[in-house]
Amino acid sequence: MKFMLIEERNDSMETAVHQIVRDSENDSFNTSHQDIFPYFHMIQNGETEQLMNTLDIRLDRSEYQRKIGKDRKKELEYMAVSLVNTFMIAAIQGGVFPQEANWIADRQLQKIADCGDISKASDIIREAAYLFCEKVRAARSEDTGNVHVEKARRFIQTHLTQDISIEDIAEAAGISRYHLSRLFRERSGKTIVEYLRDERISAAKELLVLTDKSIAEIAQLLRFCDQSYFIAVFRRNTSMTPNTYRKANG
Repeated sequence: MKFMLIEERNDSMETAVHQIVRDSENDSFNTSHQDIFPYFHMIQNGETEQLMNTLDIRLDRSEYQRKIGKDRKKELEYMAVSLVNTFMIAAIQGGVFPQEANWIADRQLQKIADCGDISKASDIIREAAYLFCEKVRAARSEDTGNVHVEKARRFIQTHLTQDISIEDIAEAAGISRYHLSRLFRERSGKTIVEYLRDERISAAKELLVLTDKSIAEIAQLLRFCDQSYFIAVFRRNTSMTPNTYRKANG
C-alpha cells in the first residue's frame, strides 16, 4: 500500500463528507448516513467511551447487503474501504494531523487486504474507529493552546521527510526563532529538535509496519544522517532496534 503524506484541506473534506451522504442516499455507499454519522461525530469529538458502547458494524447484517455490484466480495471490500476512509475524515476534522490519520487508515486497509476472509473486516473496521477516536482525544489533550506552537507542530508534521531548520519552522509559525523556541518548550515540554526527532521516529514506526522499505531507506527518507544513527535513536526511543520492532508488529 502506498505511503503518502497529505495536506489538510477543510473544504475538500467537507465535499468528501457530503459526497458520502449523497452516495448513501443512492445506495451506492451500501449503508445509510443515519447509521454512520453518529459514529462519525463521536470520532470527530474524541468520545471513545461512547463509541465503544454503541459501535455496531457487522458487514454480515442485512442492511449492509444491498447490491452495488455482482461480486459480493468486492462489495464488502468497497464497504470496508469506505468506512475506514469516512472515519479517517472524522479524525482529521477532530484535530488529528492528516498524515497521521492517513497512516492509520493505510494500516487498517492493509490488514483488510491481508486478512483473506473479508468477513473478518468488521473487526478491523471497529478497531480503526477506536484508533481514530483515541487519536482525536489525544490530539485535543496535547493541544498547547498557542497558535504559534500549533502552527510549528503542524509544519513539522507535514515536512518530516524534508530538510527543515528551526528558522524554517519559526517562519511557518510567524514568530522569531528565539520566541518560538521558548514558547515551544514551555507549552509542549520539549525542544523543537526533540519534538522533530520524536515525530520522525513515530513516522519510522509506521513505515516499518506499513511498507517493505529497508532500514537504510527509512533512515534516508526521514533525514537521519546515516543508518547507524537512526538505529541508535530508534533504540533509545523504543528500547528496540528497527528490525525487532518490525518483526514484533508485522
